[in-house]
Amino acid sequence: MESIERFTALLECKTEGEWLSSVLQLGSGYGFEHTLIALAPSLPTTLGDFFLRGNVSKRWIEIYDSRRFINIDPVIAHCITRSTPVLWESQLFSSKEQKAICKAASRFGLRSGISLPFHGANGEVGVLCLARSDRSTRQLNQDILHIAPELSLMCDYVFQAALRFASPTLHSSAPSLSQREMECLMWCATGKSSWEIAQILKCTESTVNFHILNLRRKLHATSRRQAVVNAIHCGLLPRVPKIHLNNLLYGIDKDAKVRITSE
Repeated sequence: MESIERFTALLECKTEGEWLSSVLQLGSGYGFEHTLIALAPSLPTTLGDFFLRGNVSKRWIEIYDSRRFINIDPVIAHCITRSTPVLWESQLFSSKEQKAICKAASRFGLRSGISLPFHGANGEVGVLCLARSDRSTRQLNQDILHIAPELSLMCDYVFQAALRFASPTLHSSAPSLSQREMECLMWCATGKSSWEIAQILKCTESTVNFHILNLRRKLHATSRRQAVVNAIHCGLLPRVPKIHLNNLLYGIDKDAKVRITSE
């Protein structure tokens, strides 16, 4: 899939400008006019805690910050405490103050959208917001059904690349993995389950899980999928063939399933 190649290309961007341009192009390709990347080293309390990049109006950012919408925004509350994407549905903004967020945002073309959370192994918190000027959440819901897995994987790549530009000190060199850990990592990259890897390596499933837990820790990853992304980023794995990378979208992450929620 072409989208897979574009995702992995984010890890090779040499400058922040190149990375941001690529992210905005990806968002536009999925039908979103506005993209905002927000990344904080820990739980944010003000908008100033975030590394913010995107093509959202600067005036909207100023209004959002001055009115302290971050303290009442249900989308931020969701993304800080959960790992599932959230749609910007009207029922989500239930209070008078929350409805004011929607009204103010709509003046800047932010009328419908989806936010995808990111939780780094070192406590980083991120939110990828993709928005449209169209108010129709029904159409958005239909579109999301087809692109949700791709958006979820895109989010991982966006933030893994963003960590270099948000805080260079967070980007470390490739860790040292044992031969068994490398074998498990390589098979994870093809979408194999622990049971399947155990059959290939002729060991027990619990042994495979032990090695995967260790390699995830060394790669500062909270899931298998993120471990593969991080390994590609730091050079431990080459670009995985497209036939295998499809599994990154539809099956590699045995630790968590993609689920869209409007809670």
